This record gives sequence, structure tokens and C-alpha cells, in this order.
Amino acid sequence: MASSSGEFHYQRMPVPEMWLDIFQKFRANGFNAISVYFFWSYHSPAKGVYDFETSGKNIQRLLDYAKEAGLWVIARAGPYCNAETNAGGLALWGSDGSLGSLRTSDNTYYQAWLPWITNVGKILAANEITKGGPLILNQIENELQETSHSATNTLVLYMEQIEAAFRSAGVTVPFTSNEKGERSMSWSTDYENVGGAVNVYGLDSYPGGITCTNPNSGFSVVRNYFQWFSNYSNTQPSFFPEFEGGYFTPWGGSFYDACTAEHDPAFADIYYKNNIGQRTTMQNLYMAWGGTNWGHSAAPVVYTSYDYSAPLRETRQIQDKLYQTKLIGLFTRVSTDLLKTYMVGNGTGYATSSTAAWTWEVRNPDTNAGFYVVQQATTSSRASVTFSANLKTSQGLITVPNINLNGRQSKILVTDYSFGSHKLLYSSMDILTYGIFDVDVIVFYLEAGQTGQFALESSITGHTVYGNTAVTATISGNITTFTYSQGAGHTVIKVNGLLVFLLDQPSAWKFWAPSTTTNPDVKPNEQIFVLGPYLARNASVSGTSVYISGDNDNSTTIEVYTGVSAINTIVWNGIRLTAVKTAYGSVTAQIPGSENRTISLPSLTNWRSADSLPEKLSSYNDAKWTVCNKSTTLSPVAPLTKPVLFASDYGYYVGAKVYRGYFDGTNFTSVNITCSGGLAFGWSAWLNGALIGGNVGNASLTTTNAVLALPSSSLQAKNNLVTVVVDYHGHDETSTAKGVENPRGILGASLISSTKGASTSFTQWKIQGNAGGSANIDPVRGPMNEGGLYGERVGWHLPSFAPGSNFDHSSPSNGLTSSGIRFYVTTFNLNIDSDLDVPLGIQLSAPAGTVARVMIWINGYQYGKFVTHIGPQTRFPFPPGVVNNRGLNTVALSLWAMTDEGAKLDTVELISYGAYQTNFAFNQNWSYLQPGWDGSRSEYA
Repeated sequence: MASSSGEFHYQRMPVPEMWLDIFQKFRANGFNAISVYFFWSYHSPAKGVYDFETSGKNIQRLLDYAKEAGLWVIARAGPYCNAETNAGGLALWGSDGSLGSLRTSDNTYYQAWLPWITNVGKILAANEITKGGPLILNQIENELQETSHSATNTLVLYMEQIEAAFRSAGVTVPFTSNEKGERSMSWSTDYENVGGAVNVYGLDSYPGGITCTNPNSGFSVVRNYFQWFSNYSNTQPSFFPEFEGGYFTPWGGSFYDACTAEHDPAFADIYYKNNIGQRTTMQNLYMAWGGTNWGHSAAPVVYTSYDYSAPLRETRQIQDKLYQTKLIGLFTRVSTDLLKTYMVGNGTGYATSSTAAWTWEVRNPDTNAGFYVVQQATTSSRASVTFSANLKTSQGLITVPNINLNGRQSKILVTDYSFGSHKLLYSSMDILTYGIFDVDVIVFYLEAGQTGQFALESSITGHTVYGNTAVTATISGNITTFTYSQGAGHTVIKVNGLLVFLLDQPSAWKFWAPSTTTNPDVKPNEQIFVLGPYLARNASVSGTSVYISGDNDNSTTIEVYTGVSAINTIVWNGIRLTAVKTAYGSVTAQIPGSENRTISLPSLTNWRSADSLPEKLSSYNDAKWTVCNKSTTLSPVAPLTKPVLFASDYGYYVGAKVYRGYFDGTNFTSVNITCSGGLAFGWSAWLNGALIGGNVGNASLTTTNAVLALPSSSLQAKNNLVTVVVDYHGHDETSTAKGVENPRGILGASLISSTKGASTSFTQWKIQGNAGGSANIDPVRGPMNEGGLYGERVGWHLPSFAPGSNFDHSSPSNGLTSSGIRFYVTTFNLNIDSDLDVPLGIQLSAPAGTVARVMIWINGYQYGKFVTHIGPQTRFPFPPGVVNNRGLNTVALSLWAMTDEGAKLDTVELISYGAYQTNFAFNQNWSYLQPGWDGSRSEYA
């Protein structure tokens, strides 16, 4: 594959320095590109306002880090993105209906998105590959299906508008698109091109399914990709802009730790090799790293974690699926013959002795190098299948015996494969990579106990084996054939001018090939081979030393092959280690891990607590609140009652909203309220301070209604107050009704009397949302971090806030004894060694039956929503930069008890997910990312 890309959303990581950490892990694990959405909503808090510079919104820094790490960039700037993000990335200021007819050529919509594309396009244009930057492709829109192939189709006109806008902004790299599965044939120059077509057609595919908790699900490959691309984009590279790297799970579903099917390394082994067999040129894994829906960045379909069961976990930890993905990425990186192939044949029993096997055969027409991708005929099978393969070589047809697929396993066999000055006539096991050093070095891998066989086009007069794998060699003419049964660990065969590494699979996972160049196109002679550590980020040689930077969990032996005979020192993360030379020219040393390091996490104590719902009481002064006085709305959804109570119509887009409605009289028996906040949202209502009900939330409902009884004992003749708090789980993507323009907050409220029936009868409504509304008063954390709870508005969640006399010393374990919302704040100190990466998080639990909503802030960042009665998430990770690994931290919780039974938490504790010795700068001064509280917050009380 020319491009082995990983999807990465910088918006889901607000710490720019961590972008480089993730990029280095991508690069080390065989990726040469990243695909990046640029969300309009994240950069434009208000109409005409754009921020491309503040902290996590610094696009130029993102592109610079990608270049530094040695990765190309595929840009995906919309205007619409989807991505399970709030409103699909459309500007939230347009949620009042002012965007017009979404994703069409409608002029109102065009005028809304044009400044976005113009602004972001200028930055992208300055970073194109032809100008020394990393940008190689630019995607137009997202999964937009061409409903009719007509030049006057509004979608065709829309695509042409976007393309023209990007070109006008200076973008010259090729345009691409992404077909939403095999559902239509859109935007290909090779198929009914009436306008709007792009330079490189793309097809998205998620063949693994979404029942990730069932280990028996998935693993059924799609075998018509080759035909699909041949039919609809035959003159173009075969491109998967999104190929399944995992899948998201919804509110009320399972958490990612339970997604056994998605986490299986066999997932990568089967699906990604299957794509190679179908002549895929470019593949982007969605997601490669999912990250966190911090703040209110999620669409209603997902909760806080966007781990996605991706190969690189939300915590930035490598899982085995990424190691297996690396084996394929490093193979394709050096196997340039794959860049030009034709389909020779395929099928059940094709080129094999067994109908239990399926084979793809592709071949390079210039070199005649052949690639046979073998998989089980039923790829979900767990059977062990052994067969012979009939391989066409330059020496004729050769039958290779004892090829075993152990259950969900796939292999790529090669013929006439040149590497350095050598040539494989064939091999029956996977090539991991090869390098050109003082000698050629080729690396194979197999499961322990499996038989491998390879033949070299040269007559070997002698060889030496180092390791516990038994190897036999036979010579026939100028062909030397090696046969072996893979042993544990790694074995090396040494012959004149050649080293052959034979690795079992666990050893292969810890094999690295860091490059000596930042060019994404790494040549075989631009590598250093490293075996042993958890991660090798970078490597270089200077004099008699080899310098390796990386991460390691358990102390281990590191082995390095440089091809430089004078090496006598390994410098691991700045630690100079005496190197021991092996008989075949590599050097080894013992490197430290973290297993004996002390990781001390403090208990969260000394909580201070205060009421965060003073608005439910009549004594609260709402003189500064926004009066809901609109009788019309631009929203395509009609209000159920007047005045309009849609939150966005009053400039409050994200987070919880608090409403206060007034009425006079004691003759009302109930109130009918309809609220909308996204799937699993909830709302509560109080009459003159007494809870009258609401809806605790349903993972299947975006909008809920309740008729709430008004107890006569709580009514008064004048100035009755109904306080309604409406939670918020994001604006909809366009797959749901009107998308971002589906209103949030109260959709309608009417009083019901026993004599007159339903009537609005409210004398006034007021609304309060996030502090400053669209003014974005905290540009560092951005426009989606905060909502309208009292404690948020006045900044109780921010660093340096000092609790006053209104705070007591109760903790979340005391909780509330009736309905309401309470804030809890405390601080804690960390003193993690500066050479350790310790991914941290916070774990919560509540007694069974608790009906409550909790939000978590770490140093002012809202990094978790815990809905006790819906779930599934109970553990919430947060990265360095959001937390200070060495220093003071502030944690705040809001606890919303939705019933008069109250609510409390029985667990609130810091947790670590692992520890890794490293030289990456996880310990820094993060103060620029953590602006603190100041007195101006009091104006939002």
C-alpha cells in the first residue's frame, strides 16, 4: 500500500504536545500518514469568529508535528464531517436554524460555510507537499451520496461549490471523497461524471460489524472490493478513506474493554491482508486513535470515551491489535512491488490443495513478483487448516507443503521477491520487513510451532543458526531452500551477505524498524532494527553509539542491528549502556522498565461542597438572565408553545440549560413539558423549590415529554416558579431529522387547569446557559467545554478557585438526601517521576439504584459524564497537560440527584492504566493550558 494511514482527531486531545506522542506511535507502528477531520464547530464559536491558534486549535502546530514525526496528512475539513462529533462538525451557532438547507447548494448554507472553507483552506494550502508540507490529499464533504447523476442535482452543485472554494483558497493537492459503503456510486470520474467528481474516489467499509461483545461476531471479510473499484474507479488508486479500526459503542451499551471481537489482533491480520489481496493502494483506519469526547464535543450517539476499540487506546497505550497492524505496515512500507499489481486469480481452493482455504493472487507486471494472500474460506473459522500451495515462480510451478492457518489467521506468501541484492524465489510465511545494511536483513514471523519454508535464488555453501528454532537447508542447483518449525522467541540464520530473522508472533510484535529519515517514504536502507521494548520511537547512530528513544513497561533485553560494526554502546532514553555484540553483528543490552517504580496516587479527600441549583428557589435573583421573548424562530422545527424556548435561539448552544418559568394562580393541576437534549439526556423540574418530576433519560430517546402534577401545597397566588434543568448530550448529526438544527432545551411548556385545560399561561420564561454564551470566554478550553450549571458559570471547576463560606466539608460519599445539584471540589498533588508515562484517570461508582448525573472536571476540563442509571462508562482517563504529573491539580464533580431519594457516590478515586519508562516530555509546565479562576466569573452568578 502506498498510504497506510490512521485516523486522528486533534479535537479529541486538547494537549498539542500529546499529538506528537501519538504521531510517533503511529509512525513506529508502520503508518506513513494520518487522516484528520477539521471541525468547523471547534474553531468557530460564533458567526464570523475563527480561532486557529489557541492551544488545541492550532492547526499549523498539528501539521508541523505530523511533518516532524514523518507522516503525510489527508485533510478532511467538511464543511460536514460526521465523526460522532457534536452536530457532525457543523457550526453550533447555526443550530438556531440560520444555516439554511444543510448539505445542499442552498445559498444560505453556502454563505454560512464559505468563510470556514476559505479560512481553513488557506492554512492547508500553505502546507501542501509541493510546498514542503505534509498535506497530500484533501477530502470534499463526508459520505455524501450522489442521489442522481444529473448536472442540476443540488448535491452535484454543492460538491462543485466546495471544490471551487478550496481551489480559490489555494489548495492544489488532489481532492478525494468517501462513499458510505457500497450503497451508491458517487463522485467518481470513471462513473457517470456529470460534475462534482473528485480526483481519487474512496470507499468506506466497516465489515466487522458492531456486536463487539460477542467474540464470535465479525471476521467475515468482504470479497468484492476489487470488483467494486474495477467497476467504478478503474483508472484510480483503490482507496479506503475509512476502513474499520474499531467501532463506537452507544449510551447504555457496552464499554470498550468488553469489545473482545474488535480488540483481537486477528482482526488486523485477516481484514487488512484481505485488502492487500484485492489490490488496495491506500487504507486509512478509522479510528487509529479515538481519544475522548471531552467537554460537550460528542454527538448524542456516543458517551465521553471515544476509545473506539482503536489499535491505540484512548489512554495512548498500544494494544496487541496495533502491534499486529504494525507487521502489515512495515511489510508494505518496503514492498514497493505492491504499488503496481494486477489481479491474477482468486477463489476457494485457488492455488492450494484445500477448499478450506481462499487465495488472492496479485502480481507486479514489471518484476513478476507475486503475492498470495491466503485465508480460511470462512474467515470466522477457528479451525486449524493445513494445506499445500502451488506457487508460480520464475523457476516454474512449485508446490510448498505444510502451510497452516491456525483459526483466524491470514498469511501473505511471496514469489520472486527482491530485497537488497537478494531474491526470494518464494516464502510460505509472512515477511515482516527487510533492511539494507552492511548486509541484507530480512525478517519473517510465524506462530510458534508452525512450519515455514523459503527459497533463495543463490547457492548457499554454509549457514549458521543462532536460537532454538531447528532449521534445515537443501541445495538444488542455484536454489537454497530453508525449512523450519518456528520456536519460541527469535532465531537468526547467518549466511554470507545475509541475515534472516525468524520471529514468533509475540517477538514480532516487539520488533521495530525506526527510520533514520523524517520522510514518510522510508527506504530499506533508512532503518535501524530494534527488538524487545514496548515502543521504539526514534533511532540514530553517532560514532560508536546507537541512540534509541522509546517506552518500556518491563525491563528487558534490547537488541539493535545497525550494520555498523564499531557500535559498543546503546544509549536508551539517555541512559548509556554497554553493548554486548552478538555473533551475527547486532548489539544487546538490558534496558529498564517501570515494574519496580513506585506510582503513588493520593486519595481524593478534603472535599468542599456547595449547592449548585440556587435557581430552584424563588429567592434567587435572575435579573441578568436572558428573557425568552421570541415568537418566531429560524428553526425548521416548530415550537410546541410560545414564546420560543429553544436554547440556541438565545445563544446558548452547549451544556445544561437552566430555565425559570413564572405564572400566577393556584388553579393549575399540572404542567406539560417537552424537552430535547440528545440520546440519554434527562431533565428535572421543580415548583417553588419542590421536585415535581421530569425524565431521568433513555438511551433511545432524543426528546421526552412529561405531564407533571403541580401539588396544591406548593402553589401560591402570585409568582409561582417552575425551574427546569435540561441536560445536553450534543446536537444531532445530519442522519437524524434536521441535524444540528434540531432544537435543544425546552420545546414546549403549557399549564393545565381542571377548568380550562391546556394553556401556556406562563407570564415569563428566562434561560441561562454557559457563561458568556457564544462569547467563548475561555478560548483555551474552547467553546464546548462548559454548560449552564451554576457552579460552571461561576467557575468552581477552575484551577485556583478558592471555596468560600457557602461551601461545607461534605464529600460525594455524603451526597444529596433529596433532589438537586451539588458541586464538589478538591485538589491533589502528584509527584510522578519525570521519566515515566503513567496514563491516569478517575473511577466512579454509585450504589445500586442510584439515579443521577455526574460531570467530572480536571483542572477546568470537563473530562467525563457519568450517568449512573444508563452507563456504560465508569472510568475516565485524562492526559498529561490536562493533569499535572508533578504538581497541584484541581478536581471538581457535579452531582445531579434526579429523584428525591437523593444520590451519592461510593467510589471516587484516581487510577493508573499502566506505567512506561520514557524520554518523551510528559512532565512539562502546562500552565498555558490551565488558565484559572478570576473574579469576572461572578457576573454569571
